[in-house]
Amino acid sequence: MDTGKANSKAWDWEADNHSAWAEIEKEENIRKAANGHPSLRVTVERNVPEEWILPLKGRRVLCMGGAGGQQTPVLSAFGCKVTTIDISRKMIEKDKEALERYGLEAELIYGDMSDMHFPDNSFDAVISPVSMNFISDISKVYKSVHDMLADDGTFIFGIANPALYMFDDRLLFKGRMKIRYTLPFSDTKSLSEKELMKRIAKNDTVEYSHTLDDILGTLTKLGFAMTGFFSDTSGFEPIDSFLHDCYMAIMCRKCR
Repeated sequence: MDTGKANSKAWDWEADNHSAWAEIEKEENIRKAANGHPSLRVTVERNVPEEWILPLKGRRVLCMGGAGGQQTPVLSAFGCKVTTIDISRKMIEKDKEALERYGLEAELIYGDMSDMHFPDNSFDAVISPVSMNFISDISKVYKSVHDMLADDGTFIFGIANPALYMFDDRLLFKGRMKIRYTLPFSDTKSLSEKELMKRIAKNDTVEYSHTLDDILGTLTKLGFAMTGFFSDTSGFEPIDSFLHDCYMAIMCRKCR
């Protein structure tokens, strides 16, 4: 199964149906970024600490899997030299619309973050809003990021807590919590073929939970050092009543 194609279609649908991740950034936040106070998210509710972004002014930044009219224009307005890659053409169109609206510039690329071909040392930073959970092999993405970053480059990304994937999401929307799946979760393995086809037909994304060893251990094995971390809620009940750390934001530095 071509899960990339399924996710491209799902995010196109999100863009057409006014997803929270496809709402063009407000002019007020663009103005604040231009005045030296960038405000952006890589998780659902909390903003990235400003001090994570301030050193990136004037730097080459890849926004990875982050089109939709938000991170790209904010980083551009702040003064970064922005390239954005995304698997959804319609999310890229949202970025294009935002850039045109605010008179900003960025390079926009339609492509799969699990199959990137940027030259080594292309960027000083890579920023990725929650998108790792749509990739089956994050070690490959990490390796690409490591290679394309300059020495001492910064990698900032959001990812779901694997524990989120234990629960039956159909019951969650009815206000009930029930553990259904073992971890690591994979839509392609944890669901029956019928269930998977039904999800894809409804324009749901194909997702993977990943282990903590994959999420954190692989970073250190590649030579990244974690320099920042915070957790975030999902903005959705009842799960936030049971699991406060639904999402994680990680900042790390390329050491070698």
